[in-house]
Amino acid sequence: MVGAIVVHLRRKEIQGAVINLVLPVMAAVVAWGRFGPYSF
Repeated sequence: MVGAIVVHLRRKEIQGAVINLVLPVMAAVVAWGRFGPYSF
């Protein structure tokens, strides 16, 4: 995903870079919610 962000930024595709930044953040929140110390 980091590579995808770099490619999108080099091609000046801001929307693509934002999406590739948001998706891993959402995945991390889900993983933390399932396996973290305060799992849901």
